[in-house]
Parts: sequence; structure tokens; C-alpha cells
Amino acid sequence: MKFMDRNDPVNEYTRARLLVNRHGKLTTDQWKDMVTEPLVTVGLLLLPGVIILGPRLGAFIWGGFAAVTLLALAALAALLIGRGRRYARAPVHFSVLHTGSSVRAFWAFWKPLTLYTAAGDTVQFGKRLTPYNRLQPNRDYLVYYLKDRDTNVLLSLAPADHPDADLWQPSEVFQERLARRSR
Repeated sequence: MKFMDRNDPVNEYTRARLLVNRHGKLTTDQWKDMVTEPLVTVGLLLLPGVIILGPRLGAFIWGGFAAVTLLALAALAALLIGRGRRYARAPVHFSVLHTGSSVRAFWAFWKPLTLYTAAGDTVQFGKRLTPYNRLQPNRDYLVYYLKDRDTNVLLSLAPADHPDADLWQPSEVFQERLARRSR
């Protein structure tokens, strides 16, 4: 096992993600996180409904209750299967982005992470599937991300000047997979 430096900004978890993302793929954990994301919202919306409607559902015959339950489970399964297919085919994008002169503070987790292209264009990440990394001002980062409808999802990032940065550059199949999945 390789000895890890405590000051290394890229931990083993991030390294594993970078090594998979460089081929234009999502890790299993990233795919699961994207697919199951609406479950929390559905659960939070369903709980008050069950509390309010629960006693009234007793008025249904047991067959009616079972039918409503099966219908809800089928709708949930259709949602998860649709999201699973969508993210299994989603193109992974790569950029070298710059942090700018100031970076978002750790405690400001509700604000989107903002990075900049070499041309000065802003790239905002509304969601992130990476462990927290303390970003340094005025530094370039290798960034893998998804474009999900109206927001970007940060998959993995590492400093561009890291000694292992060459290992995390996009592989030969990355561009092929990006072109195929972007159609």
C-alpha cells in the first residue's frame, strides 16, 4: 500500500474517482448517488401524506390499500429506472478550471462552487459528488463533471500541478465516449 502524505490534497477516495472518470465513466457510487437523489425528496413528501392520510386509508378495503401501495412502488421503480438509464449514458466532461482570487468558504455550502475557464468564462457547480477539498486561490484544477439539465455536477477534481496529475488526464477512450454519448 502506498504511503499517503497528510498534506496531499487528493485522498485515496478522490484518486479512485479520478481514475474512473478519466475514462468518461461514473463510479458506481457516483451513479448510485445520481439515481437515488430524489428518494430523499419523495420520502420527505410522502411522510406527511402517510401521517395525514394513514387513518383515512383504513377506509379502503385491504385490496385497495395493496393496489395503492403497488401503484406507488411501480411509480418509484419507473422513476429510478429512468434516472438509472439516463445517467448510465450521460457524457462526462473534462476541463482545466481556475479558482480565481477567492474561493467559496467551507461553511457556505449552499452557494454554488464557481470556477473559471482559461477564457474567463464562469462555470458553476450546483451539485457535487466529491468529498470536500479545500481549494486554493489562483490555482488550476483538473475537473470532471456532468451537465445535468440546468446545472453542472462536480464529479472529481485535483490540482493540475499535482505530481500524479498525468495519471488523471482523460484517456484515449474518453473523447470517443464523450462524442458517442453527446449525440
